[in-house]
Amino acid sequence: MLNNRQGVKIAGAIAGICVFFVFKALNIPGITPEAQGLIAVLLAAVIFWLTSPIPMYLTGLLVSVIPWALGLVSFGTAFSGFSSNTFWFLFAALGIAGCINESGIARRIALWLVSRGEPTFPRLMLIIVIVMFVLGYILPLGVARVALMLAILTPLIALFSVPNKSNIGKAITIAVAMFGMATSWLILTGGAPGLIMWGSLSSLGYEVSWFQWAAIMVVPTLLVLLIMHLTITRLFKPEVSIAPGGKEKVQQELKSLGPITPLEKRSLTILGVIILFWITEPLHRIETDVIGIVGVFLFLIPVVGTTNFDVFVKKLVPWPLLVFVGAVISLAAMATSTGMATYINQSVVAPVYFTADSSFTFVISTWILNSLAGVVMFNVPSIPLFTAPITEAAVSAGVNPVVGALIYLSCFPQMLFYCAVPFFPIAMSYGTIETRDWIKAGFVFFLAWPAAHIICMFTWYPLLEMIGVI
Repeated sequence: MLNNRQGVKIAGAIAGICVFFVFKALNIPGITPEAQGLIAVLLAAVIFWLTSPIPMYLTGLLVSVIPWALGLVSFGTAFSGFSSNTFWFLFAALGIAGCINESGIARRIALWLVSRGEPTFPRLMLIIVIVMFVLGYILPLGVARVALMLAILTPLIALFSVPNKSNIGKAITIAVAMFGMATSWLILTGGAPGLIMWGSLSSLGYEVSWFQWAAIMVVPTLLVLLIMHLTITRLFKPEVSIAPGGKEKVQQELKSLGPITPLEKRSLTILGVIILFWITEPLHRIETDVIGIVGVFLFLIPVVGTTNFDVFVKKLVPWPLLVFVGAVISLAAMATSTGMATYINQSVVAPVYFTADSSFTFVISTWILNSLAGVVMFNVPSIPLFTAPITEAAVSAGVNPVVGALIYLSCFPQMLFYCAVPFFPIAMSYGTIETRDWIKAGFVFFLAWPAAHIICMFTWYPLLEMIGVI
């Protein structure tokens, strides 16, 4: 007998195919046949992404293959994303994250930070905030940070003499996962969505350096971390407050790593050089993506680096994710060439921003657009479709267009629609939380980002403009 998961996959496959043919056959005024066909492909892809009858990356690849096979776009347009600088910058960012994680230096730093104090519940929750924020700059891939920290911190739950599904277990697990998500926007190399946004902005003529991105996002990220720290510690009040021997356990694990190895030293040095060049980009004018790609080669150089080419290609680079992202980036070029981008702008985006005539109303309108998009698609496919009209709306509202785009990126309701992000499955795998626990905290997370951006609209962002950072 088919289980429920298999049934959902079969139903999703049938629904996706039916939606494609039905929508493609409709007579919709004001839209070109090519745009209508591309929308039909996108609608089917969204259903496939939600129900997973085939792997996500394969669905993404079909988004490029089918429009080309149907003659809606040329081959060069359908696969343009795979030759873009965004694609290769993502390759570099994921490669750097893989090399850092493989070297073990990120784990050593995390253990050292956690071992700084006796893990009482309040202190441990504060340490999680600090560690996730610091690791946001050291280990740039959010999912990698969450996986690393959950492996370190979930064993500490038992030291409080409470079951895994206690409030302490829930608080630790949700805090790590959601703080990891929040710090994914801290730097532009924090994950695929940020890099796709960077590439979309670049295609519109908005060149954003690593330093500018980090400067814009540091304060709203800290505000969200503060809001979520207060929320989680109040939603999940601890059964006890002290974990006897917790500090000794962490220190013992840190001691078991031995002295810092030459491999770890080289890894930390190379990462430091990369970040230094990113921060000082306004001085040397070497582009952000070039620095990232050169940085990957530093990790691969014999003697100087930390790994070899075979290990890097076979183990450290997530090729399925790169295939998915390459196809999604291509979607922007296909949307422009078919007229789909214009149609979506006129029928969806423009009405949402109709009343956005100030920075406050712009944030609210962007949050509404996030909510609407979150119901029907994932964050990544929406970015190349919406970036251009969002920046136009930002300019009309008197908001810096780069800031406007980053507001959209960070406000997407991924933590409310828990199935849309990998952080929820990772957290669930530890057996400490239920779906309802995640949604309770996720709803506050969903509200925290627009609140943080509204505060920054009248404080932080004007200061950055005044001193010439943006």
